[in-house]
Amino acid sequence: MGVQGDNPQKVLAVGENGWVANVRWSPDGQRLAYARGQSTPDGGQMSIETCDLKGENRTVVVPAIHQDSLDFSWLPSGRIVYVRSESQESIDSNLWQISIDSPAGTPLGKPKRITQWTGAHVGCLSASADGKRIAIQKYTAQEQAFLAELTTGGARISPPRRLTNDEADDVPAAWTPDSKAVLFMSRRSGTWGVFKQPIGQDTVEPVVIGPQDASAPRLSPDGAWILYLQSLKGANPSAPVRVMRIPVSGGVPQLVLETRNYRGYSCARTPASLCVVCEESQDGKQLTLTAFDPMKGRGNVLRTIQKDPTAYFFGRVSPDGATFALSRTEEAEIHIRLLSLAGGSDREVTVKGWPNQTSLEWSTDGKGLYCGSGLPLRGTLLYVDLKGNATVLWQPKGGSQTRGVPSPDGRYLAILGVVANGNVWLLEGF
Repeated sequence: MGVQGDNPQKVLAVGENGWVANVRWSPDGQRLAYARGQSTPDGGQMSIETCDLKGENRTVVVPAIHQDSLDFSWLPSGRIVYVRSESQESIDSNLWQISIDSPAGTPLGKPKRITQWTGAHVGCLSASADGKRIAIQKYTAQEQAFLAELTTGGARISPPRRLTNDEADDVPAAWTPDSKAVLFMSRRSGTWGVFKQPIGQDTVEPVVIGPQDASAPRLSPDGAWILYLQSLKGANPSAPVRVMRIPVSGGVPQLVLETRNYRGYSCARTPASLCVVCEESQDGKQLTLTAFDPMKGRGNVLRTIQKDPTAYFFGRVSPDGATFALSRTEEAEIHIRLLSLAGGSDREVTVKGWPNQTSLEWSTDGKGLYCGSGLPLRGTLLYVDLKGNATVLWQPKGGSQTRGVPSPDGRYLAILGVVANGNVWLLEGF
C-alpha cells in the first residue's frame, strides 16, 4: 500500500493450517522475505521464503524447521541472519546466517552458525542501517505456579504469591482433594512428570515420574484417584496417549483408556461421576465428547460437534456434570459455548473486549469460569460469569498465557505465571 494507506494490494496468501509473519524488505526494495508457518501432526514448522512485490517468483531460503516462530533480518550485504532453536524441547537458540542473491531471492551456499549460546532464548532482531550491528534480546522464561486466595464468591483474588521456585517449567493443573496441595506438571526430571506441593511449604513430592511423559493431572470425581496423561517423550501428537490413574495416596499406575487425536479431558465432582474425553476426527472437522469412568474406562458418546479443521478448542465439563464449556482459541473476542449434557438447550457466552482465549477452567461452584486472554505482550486472567461479564484477576508481568485452577474448597486459585528475565545485546563483527 501507499504511505497513506492508499491502494492496498494483496501480495500472497497461504493455504490451510498456514500463516506468515515477520515480513522484511530486500536491500534493493524489489523483493519481500517472510517467515512461513505450517501446522503439522508433529508440531509447527517455520521456513523463510521470498517473493517479488506481486507475490510471484517465490523461493525458499531456509527450509522448514521445527519451531513456532522465526525472527530474522535481511542485511544490506545480502545476508539473512535468523534465529534457530537448538531443538523443539530446548530453551536454547542461536543466530545463523545465509547469503542471498537479492535480485533473485535465492540462497548462495549453506547456512552458517554465528553464535554458540546456551541457556537463553533469542529474539527481537533489529539491524542498523549499514547492517554492521544487530541488536537482539536474550531472555529466559520459566512457567511457574503462583497462589492466591479467592474472595467475593470466587470473582476476586488476593495478590498472588509465588508457589514453585526453580528453573524448570512448572504448570499448575489440579489440586489434592483436601485443597492442601497443588498438583502440577514439570520437566525438572528431563521428561514431563506430575508433582505436588503443599500450599504452605517449599517441599515438592513426585507423584508420577519416569521415562515416559506424564502430564495434565486431574482429580477423579470422588477424589480417590489422580488421573493423568501418559505419552512417549517426543512422540507424534497424533500418536495414541493413555489416560492413567494412580491412587491419591500413591501406588501403582493403572490404565483407564487409550485415545487418539486427544484434545482434552476433565471430570465433574461428586455427587456427579462423569468424566469426559474430547477427541478430534482424523480430518479435523469434528470434535467428539465421550464419557468415561475412571474405573471402567470408555463409555457412551455424549456429543459430536462440527468444527473448522484449522481451529483449536478448549473444553471443560462443569462440576455438576450437566454442561460442557467449549471455546475456540485465536478469536477477536472470546466466545464460550455452553453445551448441555443433560438434554437441555445450548447457549453461547461472549466475553466482550477480550481476545484469544488461552485457558478455561470452571469455578468450584459452577457459577463462572476462569479464562486466560492472550494479548500480544501480556496475558490476562479473567473471572467470567455465565452472562459473559468479565473481571480482571491478574496480569502477570511476563508471558502471554496464564490459567487459574480453583481448589476443591473454593478458597484458593493456583495460577500459571511466567518468570522472565532478559537483556538487549549489541553484536558487531559477525
